[in-house]
Amino acid sequence: MQKNTRYILAICITAVVTVLLLQFYWIKNYYKINRFTFEKEVNMAFEDALKKEFSLRCDTIQQLIANKLMDTTEFKITSEYDDKKKRYIYTVANAHNLHDKYQSSSFSTKKLNKALLPKDTIFRRKIAESFAYAMRSEDLENHIVYYHTQNLGKYAVDNIEKYNFDTTRLRPVLIHYLAERQINVPFKFYLRESDSTFNRSHFNPKLTRLYPIITKAYPTYKQNSSEQYVRVLFTDPFSYIMAQMGLTLIGSIFLIAVVASSLFYLLRTVYREKKVSAIKNDFISNITHEFKTPIATVSAAIEALTSFDVLDDPEKTRRYLHHSKNELNRLSALVDKVLNISLYENQQFDIKPEHLNVDNTISAILKECTLTSARPVKYTYVNLSGVTQVYADQLYFQHTLINVIDNAIKYSDKQIDIQVECTLRQGHLVIAVKDSGTGISAGNLPHIFEKFYRVPSSHHHTKGHGLGLSYVKSIIEKHKGWCKMESEFGKGSTLYLAWPL
Repeated sequence: MQKNTRYILAICITAVVTVLLLQFYWIKNYYKINRFTFEKEVNMAFEDALKKEFSLRCDTIQQLIANKLMDTTEFKITSEYDDKKKRYIYTVANAHNLHDKYQSSSFSTKKLNKALLPKDTIFRRKIAESFAYAMRSEDLENHIVYYHTQNLGKYAVDNIEKYNFDTTRLRPVLIHYLAERQINVPFKFYLRESDSTFNRSHFNPKLTRLYPIITKAYPTYKQNSSEQYVRVLFTDPFSYIMAQMGLTLIGSIFLIAVVASSLFYLLRTVYREKKVSAIKNDFISNITHEFKTPIATVSAAIEALTSFDVLDDPEKTRRYLHHSKNELNRLSALVDKVLNISLYENQQFDIKPEHLNVDNTISAILKECTLTSARPVKYTYVNLSGVTQVYADQLYFQHTLINVIDNAIKYSDKQIDIQVECTLRQGHLVIAVKDSGTGISAGNLPHIFEKFYRVPSSHHHTKGHGLGLSYVKSIIEKHKGWCKMESEFGKGSTLYLAWPL
């Protein structure tokens, strides 16, 4: 049995370790995949944010240029029909130098094709917006500025410098695109005069420890500046990734817990079965000895009656038959006790409660146990409860007290001193039986009501089968009461029996 237990233990440990290693390997790889996905997503978010921030700046400058073109003191806008192209050509010129061809710029568009009248401000606004849009798509979005007129070119350059790349404007845009991807990880911008898209060799190791996720580098197009390239550095996304893996981790931990719990339960069951098997073997050994004693006595009496002419002596015959009868009665009681074990355990026995006189019943049991004891017994009994009657089955009530007092006598030292005290506690008559024995250690105390359990001690020469207290507990619980033991090794024990009133 011990060898099989070791095999089972080895298999269980191997299974748990294997499951743990597989789960760890799977979680590690899954984490790597999520980290790679995170890097990809933040790079995409950064690229989108740069484009959006640049587009917003272009929108602003485009609107400023359109507004500027509405100033008639600065710019003159004229229209002329082109017979070849079959459309109107619109010219924007410097109002202070109309004849300088380098101070004007002409364009046409399919959306606008009519003459501009001197006081038609609405149509002038449309022409200004179309010209500003053309400047944006052809110039601003390509990061260049053509001087369509001196004033317009200078105005565009001034506003480009005013609304140049700025991380303060970029930050909320990037936060927005990260939020769309449900990413909330602290970050900072990193600006350099020179950089390349993927090269990270110039980063300080201390910085990369604080910000291990680094995006690609993108140009800022800032003129005459040391901030020519920008990156985004993210702190370690471990917490974020673990949160994203939440359900997966919970499932994995649950699986590990189920496997570990199942194997633990299996080991616990095997251990308990092994323990029960050992206790049962001890019980069988003890009860076999108990069976042999009356059988041997009766066999000896029969042999004496048949072989030694004892039948001729009526007195001896009567004495031998009396001894045989007593031994057979003891054997019958022992068999009944064993047969009733399952009944007590499964609560499959009936009780017939009646009103019993507490003092008379307990006093009679104490006297009976004292008379049948092979050693002198000193006992005291006191009833502090004020209760005179208890509602219980007379036979089981007596058997319960006899078992408890008999145990107190058997496991006491040379001087037997039994104290029985009745008190009233929460609607129960509590009978406390205190002995002067060696007591029970704290490690054994939780098991004393288990079937077949016997406390390992020097008292194992004392006859017993580990059934008495199990029987007592079954009877008490059948009466809707409770029992408990208090004991300290070397100082005796006290057993409390609570009977409902």
